[in-house]
Amino acid sequence: MDAACGLHYMSKQANFLALYHLSSNVYSFNLSLSQPHLFQQTLREREIRMTDNSENQTCSAEMVASNQDLLTEILLRLPVKSVFKSKCVSKRWVSLISDPQFAVKHIRLHVNLGPSGLYFYGSPFGFLNFDKDQNMLKVPSLSFLNASGIEILQSCNGLLLLLCRFSSAENNSGFTYCVCNPSTKSFGTVPLPNATANRSMAGINLAFDPPKSTHYKVICVLMNNLQDPIPNDNNLLHGEEGLNDIEHFVSPTYQIEIFSSETKAWTLSGGPFEAPHYTDFEHGVFWNGAIHWLSPTDVSLYFDVDSESLKTMTMPRMQTGPTGFWSSQRFPYFGECRGHLHLIEVDSISTPRFRVFEMKPDYSRWFVKYRVNLNNVASKFPEIARRYIDEFPNLAQNSPEDFQVQYYAYSILGVIRGEVEEDVELVLLLPGKIISHNPRLNTSKLLSSWRANNVYDCMQYKWYHVCHYVESLAGV
Repeated sequence: MDAACGLHYMSKQANFLALYHLSSNVYSFNLSLSQPHLFQQTLREREIRMTDNSENQTCSAEMVASNQDLLTEILLRLPVKSVFKSKCVSKRWVSLISDPQFAVKHIRLHVNLGPSGLYFYGSPFGFLNFDKDQNMLKVPSLSFLNASGIEILQSCNGLLLLLCRFSSAENNSGFTYCVCNPSTKSFGTVPLPNATANRSMAGINLAFDPPKSTHYKVICVLMNNLQDPIPNDNNLLHGEEGLNDIEHFVSPTYQIEIFSSETKAWTLSGGPFEAPHYTDFEHGVFWNGAIHWLSPTDVSLYFDVDSESLKTMTMPRMQTGPTGFWSSQRFPYFGECRGHLHLIEVDSISTPRFRVFEMKPDYSRWFVKYRVNLNNVASKFPEIARRYIDEFPNLAQNSPEDFQVQYYAYSILGVIRGEVEEDVELVLLLPGKIISHNPRLNTSKLLSSWRANNVYDCMQYKWYHVCHYVESLAGV
């Protein structure tokens, strides 16, 4: 194993030296054209350096190996997969990398990383790999949990919140919440929150902010199932108040409880509060130190985890209609990537355009970050543009409208940001394919083939079915 790793690192070193010599050759060529006498002097100096090159490399390697601080600084700047491979070099390297403080420093140096892939809950393939070198990243299996059933609820900065089924006599329900890191294959269980007959769970979300703390928190929203009796008007007329009352649900109130991995306990946060109708507490998004929940109104909620305060967030106004309400299909994607919060607005599946919004860090407003025209995607992937005559030929009336594009079959799986502004990809699920589209460069490419049972299968996935896989050394 040590010999194999030695060869691997020698290969890496050889590539580095090759780049060095290439740059030197370019410099020498330019020098020979402009100053021939200096070029001859440079050649003589290089001959001396090449003679001593082997000895210098050995001395440099020994210097790095003997200087633990320097070695640590080098290893800290490697990606997670390279750090794991470095463990096979020596026992000393294993000890250095296994130090919890090394993991803390590595995490804080690699904040706001983009995902290496996507988990697909309930999909036929399970994982979509973004790594350009497909051999470098294997599917991050969750088999180390030894669970008979796993549902991925949320991804947050390298950690996953899961609902697992374990075969245990201690757990009568059979279900347990877990937080795990697929990269390190570590996990911890989260006890069930204090739900009762009068308090049901509205949603549970994960908050993990590595620059601030190595501990994570689980935010649970409980709904108070209160009922107020409303007397029957007919009984009141007959003086029978209190008889045959009809119970009606009043607007529910909610309560937040927080589980800390540091204290291993649930605590109440604040008092009961009301929320906009149909607020989606199940699929929160952690960004800017807060959990964000969408609602079908002009205002949504977010919860600042540090201050434990609940705040409001204005939503984009509808194009039409005075009420400001929108359907669940209007905003089919809501997610975070590399420190940016995104929201996608779709007017209708029959229109070829949609907008990608981004929230200002101060919550002052949503602004349009990208505009997408699906006709550009259809030029390379024509299967996205559909006609009803293709799906229901018996219903066709052979009118001109039957042969026109009538809807676009796609689902938005993610907005993936790169290190530079131009490096952005929208991951779309089409009939038979998963593609990425760059809205800034107006380019599209195939990521994976996908065998669908019918064209409508590509429309069943929502943003909450897909979770980012971010490589991290975070402990659980």
